[in-house]
Amino acid sequence: MANYTIETKPAFTVLGIDTVLTGDFPTMGQQKTDFWQKINADHALDNLAGINDYPFAVNEAINGEFHYYAGRQVATDATAATGQRLIEFPAGKYLVITGSATDQMGLYNSLEGPAFGEILPQLTDYAYVGGPNTSYVTGSDDQGIHGEMLVPLVAK
Repeated sequence: MANYTIETKPAFTVLGIDTVLTGDFPTMGQQKTDFWQKINADHALDNLAGINDYPFAVNEAINGEFHYYAGRQVATDATAATGQRLIEFPAGKYLVITGSATDQMGLYNSLEGPAFGEILPQLTDYAYVGGPNTSYVTGSDDQGIHGEMLVPLVAK
């Protein structure tokens, strides 16, 4: 099972470049990969002035649509341009999963799968009831790409 903890986190905001995903989960997975390839090729995150250089991937359901964002953590008073969205994460309890992989998408996938397929179903004191969740890169070295996933929780 993936390494995880439950931690209290302060509120934070991610400024994200938006796309809408459609289809089944394998299709959405390929759409995420294609989206990140475009974001990285266009150096789109270079234009987002964040409070750190960590690339964030955010999942959010809005009005029955599955939105996916590439972004950076920003100050709470930041503004969004066309095609961007400020995604607010409230202060509170979060499932925090850490992991490593050989590349960025491998990291995001290695965090999302265990979060929703293994860890959340086994939690007895907390539940995920929706809202945005995020994975982000915290660094890289000769061992690979390292990062975390944050999933907001409520007490059962």
